[in-house]
Amino acid sequence: MSVGRCCQRDPVTVRDSLTVREVAKLMEVQDIGCVIAVDDEDRPVGIVTDRDITLRALRRGLDPDEITTRDIMEREVSTVRERTPLTTAMRRMRADAVRRLPVVDGDGKVVGLFHWSHAIGIVSDELRHAAQVAAAQNQG
Repeated sequence: MSVGRCCQRDPVTVRDSLTVREVAKLMEVQDIGCVIAVDDEDRPVGIVTDRDITLRALRRGLDPDEITTRDIMEREVSTVRERTPLTTAMRRMRADAVRRLPVVDGDGKVVGLFHWSHAIGIVSDELRHAAQVAAAQNQG
């Protein structure tokens, strides 16, 4: 199975010039924990999580109306393509110690967001199915 088949489509993207307060309000309204910062061609240039807002801005006493997404975003963004196998994406998340991977198309434009909870859901479904098959084989 590919990441493109199980990721969240059309994730929330922002420009890196938004203030931290604007991003926080957007996250609240959308009920999300992260946004992807993109350039003018919708290619990812950073990612901001609610944790980044808390630790990189508020904890340091920075004014959320003065600092921008650019000031607190993680700039080293690991991405995966839509056709990336699920197992490859999961290995990437583990290797890069991230919980979210922006999914990009062939042009590098953001088309989705793959979250570790997606991976856990899929793996648990597969294990449940395998257990059912094993149980059926044991009964037969």
